[in-house]
Amino acid sequence: MDRLSPFCRSLFFIAVTALVLNIPAPVNSADPGVRGGRVAKRGTRLSLPRAISTAVARNLRIADSRLAIREREHQRREAFSDFFPSINVQYQGGADKYQQFVQNPFLTLMGTNVQALSGIHPSRWTVRGEPPLAGLQPAYPYRIDPYRAFSISAIFTQPLFTGGKLVSEYEFAKLGVDYYTIQSEVDRQDLILEVSEAYYQLLQAIKLLGVADDSIRALRALRHQAMMFFQEGVNTKADVLSTEGQLAQAYIQQTQSLADIERAKATLNFLLRYPQETPLEIVEDLSYTSNPYRIPDIYATAAANRLEIRQANISVDQAMAMVKSAKADLMPSVSVQITGSRFNDDWNVFDPEGNNDWNIQGLLTWSFDMFRTRETVKERRASEARAFVFREQLVEQVMEEVKLAYVDMKRSESDIQNNRKAVAFRTESFRVSQLSYQEQVATYIEVLDAQRQLARAQGDYIMSLVGYFINRAILERRMGILRE
Repeated sequence: MDRLSPFCRSLFFIAVTALVLNIPAPVNSADPGVRGGRVAKRGTRLSLPRAISTAVARNLRIADSRLAIREREHQRREAFSDFFPSINVQYQGGADKYQQFVQNPFLTLMGTNVQALSGIHPSRWTVRGEPPLAGLQPAYPYRIDPYRAFSISAIFTQPLFTGGKLVSEYEFAKLGVDYYTIQSEVDRQDLILEVSEAYYQLLQAIKLLGVADDSIRALRALRHQAMMFFQEGVNTKADVLSTEGQLAQAYIQQTQSLADIERAKATLNFLLRYPQETPLEIVEDLSYTSNPYRIPDIYATAAANRLEIRQANISVDQAMAMVKSAKADLMPSVSVQITGSRFNDDWNVFDPEGNNDWNIQGLLTWSFDMFRTRETVKERRASEARAFVFREQLVEQVMEEVKLAYVDMKRSESDIQNNRKAVAFRTESFRVSQLSYQEQVATYIEVLDAQRQLARAQGDYIMSLVGYFINRAILERRMGILRE
């Protein structure tokens, strides 16, 4: 250590201090992984289950479904509150130019305010002392203002009989909660299907980009070989030009695949609520497994699990509840009212010198607009019949959708086997054509045709494989069993 120069000792001390304090090394701003002095964010690597769980947790469609359930729950509570008494509180006050010896306009049951307030409290004297002159004493009790009147009243109304109208309306609101609870799961399954489609479309575009890149590399090698043969005078310039034309087509396919990748990423970022231009990396898993679904089991599965059928049943029950509610208007309704009031000539009606009153009333209300009410009942019955017809039509439509989805999935599954054999055949054919061309046994056109057929077979195989996964997800959605 003594042999080290002072500069070396200083560097050694700084290095040891950095190791002890775990000080990070300075970042080079010229590094390609750094943008604006900050490390660039790496792409989010997503598998399909993770993408689905992220979308379910973040997508606003699911949040809107939850809010719709909460909205219908509040409506159910509103309908339930109609079973309890309602309270109506009124406060009235007024002043007149003349003494209120006539009937008070605010209290029709109390007569004048003077009559209502006189004699109820000892403090309201008729005459205070002896007036100095006869005839000067007031004609109303002392401390009663005949020019002002204030009152407060509370009316409690309790329905006793409504012909089942309140029960039917509550049942309708309760079924609305059930309907939108199921709708939340419907929206969830639709979102899962959309995420699956976007995920597999992105995967397909990435795989097709790989096919285009392989074609470009193969065609470049062929172009180089054709150029060498042309320079040696073995073949003509037409072979070189044919390579350039097919290479241009490969570049077009590459550009198309890049555009498809960007579109699929944009859709996936939207469904996952990531900002656009967020880099995404997906797990490229196309491992094929045969489907376990068979006819006629798929129809029984759809009938038992398709949520839209349950919603249709709820719609029929809601229509029946509305029929009962309309029929209740044909019957009288009975309610009881309890009214409590307090009257005073001061704005503070709860002053001890005020006057109280209360009464109980039984009310029977019967509307005799029979023609309109009966037509309303018939209208609701027609709506119930339409709901029943819609349910039956929906069941038939669901079965058709299941059948079509199953046919598409089976077709894609069959194409996988055929396209896999085609890829193996076209690969070997292209290899043989290359060797034959090198030995001048095959023409250059045969090599280009073999390469084009190989690229097409590879693209068809990828599209059939991805199409199988998408069609299988669609079939599971049609059967109502699509889950994470």
